Parts: sequence; C-alpha cells; structure tokens
Amino acid sequence: MTTIPTVLGQTSVPFTAANELLVQKYSVPGGTLYVSALKSSTSVGASVSLAQSFVPSASGGLTRYLRLTDAKSDAGVPLAATAGSGVVGISRTAGTSLQLVGEATSASAKTDKALFEFDLPDSYVPGANIPVDVNCLATGGTITAASTTMTVAAYTEVNGVETPLTVSGAQEIPSTAADLIFTVTGTGLQPGSHVLLELTMLVTTSAGAGMGTINSVSYQA
Repeated sequence: MTTIPTVLGQTSVPFTAANELLVQKYSVPGGTLYVSALKSSTSVGASVSLAQSFVPSASGGLTRYLRLTDAKSDAGVPLAATAGSGVVGISRTAGTSLQLVGEATSASAKTDKALFEFDLPDSYVPGANIPVDVNCLATGGTITAASTTMTVAAYTEVNGVETPLTVSGAQEIPSTAADLIFTVTGTGLQPGSHVLLELTMLVTTSAGAGMGTINSVSYQA
C-alpha cells in the first residue's frame, strides 16, 4: 500500500496498483468544495468516476435567492400582475426590473403577503439558524414609519401538516431599498426539510398613496 502526495491541503489518500483515489479541495463562499476522482484499473481497461461534495462552514452557507415569479398568495395560489386584496403582484419590465409590489394605500393601511416554498439543500448544517434577507422599500404618500413593517413567518410542512418555526420580529420597511435580515431558528431542521416562508408587508400612510416593494428574497444554507 502506497500513498499519493498531499493535493491542495487534502490528507494523503492510499491507493493500490489497480486503484487510485485523488481528492482535491477548494475554498468557496460559505465553505469548502471537495472533488474526488477514482481510477479503477482492470485487466480489460480502466474506468474513472468523479464526485463532488460541498461542506459548509459552521457559521453559514451559500446565499440562495428565491425566485420572485415563484411567489404565491397566502392561500398558495399563483400571483397576478397587479396586487389584489391582501396579496402582492408581480411587476416586471423586460430587461429593466422584476419586483413584487403591494397595494397602493390612500391615507390608510394595506397588508399584503407573499409565500415561498422550498427544500433545504444538502449543504444545510442540521439545526443551524437560517438568515433570511428581504430587500425592500416603501414609497409614496406620507409614510407612517412605525406602522410600515416587514414580517417573516416560517413553517415546516410534512404530509400536509405545517408547523411554525421561530423567526425574529418585524422590522421597519425603509424609504430607500435596503436589506432586512431575519433569523429563522433551525431547531429540528435537517437537509431536505420542506420549508415555507411567508412575508407580510404592512404599509401605512397618513396622507396620499404609498406602496411597498420587494426586490429580492434570499436565505443562507
């Protein structure tokens, strides 16, 4: 039994005359990517197989953007191009913008929701908290800041049953686009867990028409 030299800091790997295993590692955002190459020699030829795996750092993972066009109403049905009662609309101008836009207020308050559904990736560290980033803003009218907020709720779903997860509290929506960071407590979560994120956007004006806009939604895992 012999060993091959260390490659990119990876511990030496044993091989025989008939088989060779080479493992390389690369530092990437959020963790380390390992690439393995296995060569197996036989009397009739040789075969080579490749595999790769991502090992996240303990403090986070990759930033994963949720598709705005996949957002649903709070009832779980597709969105329309314009906001309706209690639900955002999809606003897209080809080559220019893609956003989720809420209802316009009229010296009043409007509450609109958007729902996202996804599975946690293989790179997720079991039980780790999940940062959720909502880039948003509220414009128009005379905004009542204390009553113009973004709230994030999260649920797991198994066999048709949803269970609430703990999420950090509501935050004020800014007047210029900015990232609001929420934290989903990861207790009990595993790679592959089925998760729903529910965004609630409350916009309040004391005069004039105002509305909220969601520019992007992402999470780290």
